[in-house]
Amino acid sequence: MPRSRKTSRERRPTDLMRLVQAVRAIQVCRSERKWMLLDLTMAQLKSVMLLVRTGGMRSRELADSLGIAPSAATPLVDRLVEQKLARREGDAADRRIIWIRPGTRAQAVHDQLLDANEQVLADVLRELPAPDRAAVTDSVRLLADAAGRVLTRHKQTT
Repeated sequence: MPRSRKTSRERRPTDLMRLVQAVRAIQVCRSERKWMLLDLTMAQLKSVMLLVRTGGMRSRELADSLGIAPSAATPLVDRLVEQKLARREGDAADRRIIWIRPGTRAQAVHDQLLDANEQVLADVLRELPAPDRAAVTDSVRLLADAAGRVLTRHKQTT
């Protein structure tokens, strides 16, 4: 039986995945894997990214977000605190709660990693003719807005 042709609607996610894969390949070709130069385990790196994006979380929430046991979060946070990537902070309303907040170096690490991604994306956009670049920029904004709405709905149900 012949394969049916996918409609453009069905092809879009595949095209988006091709874009993501190409951007990653460009980063590899440029040796822009700055995360590999950091003296961090993957769990530590993910923790830094989570802490900066959320502004902080309790140890249990961090463990749940990383998919690790709560007991494994303590040594993980200890190492981040040693490296000034996180700090522990008591909760003003409930002394039993300890918040894990981004440390002084966390924002710099976060920004450095995101800047590398933005540079690659800017180079890709510059490859487009100017009229197409404006259309793509508008489309990406629409996608980002839609993703934000999906995220908001997801947060409301969890």
